[in-house]
Amino acid sequence: MKNKQRNTNRNTTFNKTYIMKNRKSIVTTFVILILVFTSISYSQTDCGCEQALKQLIQKVESEYPGFKDKTKDIILYNSFKENLLLKVQNIEETNCIELLRSYKDFFRDGHISIYPSGESQHALQVQKSENKVTISAEEFQRLIKSTSDPLEGIWKSGAYKVGIIKAKDEYQGFILEADTAFWKADEIKFRLLETGKAKFYLRDHSLSEETWELVDGWIIYFKNSKFIKEFPKPSFSESEIKSKMDEIDGCYFKQVSEKTVLLCFSSFEHNYVERIKKVLADNKEAIESSENLIIDVRNNLGGVYDAYVDLLPYIHTNNIRGLGMEFLATQTLIDGIEDWYDDAEGKKKAREWIAMFKEKMGQFVNTDTTEYYTDSIKLAERSPKQVVILVNRRTASSGEAFVLDAKQSKKVKIMGTPTYGALDYGSASFFEIGCNNYKLMMPTWRSMRLPEYPIDNIGIQPDIYLDKSVKDWVQFAMNYLENK
Repeated sequence: MKNKQRNTNRNTTFNKTYIMKNRKSIVTTFVILILVFTSISYSQTDCGCEQALKQLIQKVESEYPGFKDKTKDIILYNSFKENLLLKVQNIEETNCIELLRSYKDFFRDGHISIYPSGESQHALQVQKSENKVTISAEEFQRLIKSTSDPLEGIWKSGAYKVGIIKAKDEYQGFILEADTAFWKADEIKFRLLETGKAKFYLRDHSLSEETWELVDGWIIYFKNSKFIKEFPKPSFSESEIKSKMDEIDGCYFKQVSEKTVLLCFSSFEHNYVERIKKVLADNKEAIESSENLIIDVRNNLGGVYDAYVDLLPYIHTNNIRGLGMEFLATQTLIDGIEDWYDDAEGKKKAREWIAMFKEKMGQFVNTDTTEYYTDSIKLAERSPKQVVILVNRRTASSGEAFVLDAKQSKKVKIMGTPTYGALDYGSASFFEIGCNNYKLMMPTWRSMRLPEYPIDNIGIQPDIYLDKSVKDWVQFAMNYLENK
């Protein structure tokens, strides 16, 4: 049967430069902001911890789409809240952020986060001032040109470029370049201890106790990140470095046998979109002529729909059917839409939405005319006959959206462990709580799968569960596909 083009009769949600399709809005990266609304504009000051907690509670209770779903045991919730309100009266300001996070943790939603913001926060400033290196730029340059220590030098991870020096019984990784809204030059990003332990400072400068490992002399692995050595330059060719980097980043193609090929995509973040498209384009013939395809999305915490849309023609056998979402109509949501007018089409659609939201303030609103959608995938003329998708507990958000779509194909098997479970609430936005020294991020909609088909904190169940005795998942998947 001839496949139609993708159905465009879908919900839309607003982005800075264009109107996004409903599916695209679903797939915000796990705890990474994709859609940013501007909140109600009002004068803000730094808050003491008790005031911050009260205002955080008020904002969550009134504007978090999952609040009623997550507090069905209202006695338990009220007891938890009252205990925090008692505890906050005797807490040191330096410990406030942990208390605020304990409140948001009650809801077990990976798309909610609270963190310090603003240079005025006293506790954060004290911590920053005490967590700096004393070496000058000139001294550091002289050191790394003559050092034989494999750890000393310049290292990079995403937006972070750090210098590493040996200092007594530890190595200090300090900022050379980073997002200046959160980090300044010379501030220590991590401390490597000789025991293999590490003190790693997150974006908000809070401390995370981690482990570290040096691999091949030019890769430092932490639990959730990795740094690559830039100088002194590793003794590998450019092609060897690129191949290794693609493997490290989890974005590569591999022919694992005569019959089976592997695609590994450990992220669907926006900066991976072009890389993924290139991997698919460069290996188009090998993918299309292969009998079997393994797609590894383990540890994929999400990103955007555009990152995986080109995969769908190879794995699907039929249309994709799904349910949309409904927005919680709040003034924050309305103000955000008004602030992001761009083109004529966007302005017209935004006015329609605003009219709907104003009529039902505090209620859930489905902005489409139907509760479900159907996507018509134009299938590839040639594609693998069988597909296995590998998932684990760190497959989340749009990683899960991809898996949920793929499960509808007649030739796909999901293999691994249950996924993380962060797909019921989405389009995370910044919400002002009235305190200049704290920022809150929360979802703005809930899926219309609820309450019948929840995924949060449950995950998507694999078709074939891989227990701990399976050490090489790719090999297991290949054997499964090739052994009749």
